[in-house]
Amino acid sequence: MKKLLSAAAFLLLFSSIYGDIYSLKDLLPTAVSEDAEMRRLAASNDEARSRISQAKGTFSPRVDFSAQAAFISELPEATIGPTTITAGVNDTYATALTAKQLIFSGFARGAAVKSAENSLALGRFQAESRADSVRFSLVQAAYSLNLADLSVESLEASLARLELNRRKVNSFFQQGFSSELDLLEMDSAVTELQLKLRSLKAERESALIRLRQISGKEDLQGLTIDTEYLTLPDKARLQSGNADLRENQAFQATDYSLRALEISRTIDRAGWSPVVSAFGSLNYGRPGANTFSDQWQFYYKGGLEVSFNLWDGGDRSNAAGITEARIKALDARRDALLTDLESSSDQMLEALNALQDQYGTTENLLSQKKRKYTLVQELWQAGQKSTIDVLAAEQEFTEADISLKTIRIQLLSLYQDFLKLTNQPLWSEGVSHE
Repeated sequence: MKKLLSAAAFLLLFSSIYGDIYSLKDLLPTAVSEDAEMRRLAASNDEARSRISQAKGTFSPRVDFSAQAAFISELPEATIGPTTITAGVNDTYATALTAKQLIFSGFARGAAVKSAENSLALGRFQAESRADSVRFSLVQAAYSLNLADLSVESLEASLARLELNRRKVNSFFQQGFSSELDLLEMDSAVTELQLKLRSLKAERESALIRLRQISGKEDLQGLTIDTEYLTLPDKARLQSGNADLRENQAFQATDYSLRALEISRTIDRAGWSPVVSAFGSLNYGRPGANTFSDQWQFYYKGGLEVSFNLWDGGDRSNAAGITEARIKALDARRDALLTDLESSSDQMLEALNALQDQYGTTENLLSQKKRKYTLVQELWQAGQKSTIDVLAAEQEFTEADISLKTIRIQLLSLYQDFLKLTNQPLWSEGVSHE
């Protein structure tokens, strides 16, 4: 842990000079803002807000204005005795200001508003979920880069020790105290380690490219990981009883689906209700209400309109049945999902506990291998151990060092998976999802 913090301090100092070393916390908001899917979801939420306003607009009256000028070639006539009366005029003019207000439609309008609001809430939730997914991906990519850095550090330290020993063997060889075979063994070990180091540096570059892609920082050359993301999980926190798996984001998404179906059921039931509307109009034209007069006239009319569908071939019943079936299917899917989440949680906890035990064991192993290397090195210099013995001890020490670092990163990475499963991200406090 001290080595990790020392490396972090060095990288922060480097960052202040060159400006291309970032901290993980600095990259978290940047990665979210640079994500294309986040921009798409933001646009989708703008559309959802407009749909809410559109749905609320159905509670307002509809007001229209119309104007018409027409010519009628034939007019109706009525003969009363010797007198013939013509109704209307050939050229007519009419203007009207009309208003219509829907009074009742079986609560369908209110349900439509709730449906639009639920769509917006879902969109916001999806944006939060996407932001968390981006952050989790960034953290995992940071761990990959960190492991590559630590592995390179271990191999470089091993290479430095080998090159020092090679110089000693070369000196012994020049003095006749060592054979050419010993020198060849050292040369081969150095070459093999250089090849491994080259391969690891290529892996590091690949991890760096991935991190740049997620964070949107093309100038990224290195990363410091904040302490809380390098702290091994507390065993007391790794208890399935402490996590409400209903908070899992995949499960929460089904809450919005269920809400949408329940609203759809309300709309289906509204189909059996009458539709009641009020209407009115203010009219001005020639002729007016009195079609026998050739005069301009103001007049108005208004009333109530009631309609009720008596038969639609079973469409309403079928729609309601489909919605009920979907609700039942979703309930069953939610139960199955919760069962799967509980199983995944238990498996992750077992794996985390196993890795923690393995980490402790490997810590002891590294201490033993380091002590062994020190003793073998001393005996080799005293002529009591062969070059092959010191090379074997060096390899065991390096492998144990890399193994411990690998297990640590695996443990931290798996812990992040557990936090994602239980929706308990480390950045949850103080993070805005606007």
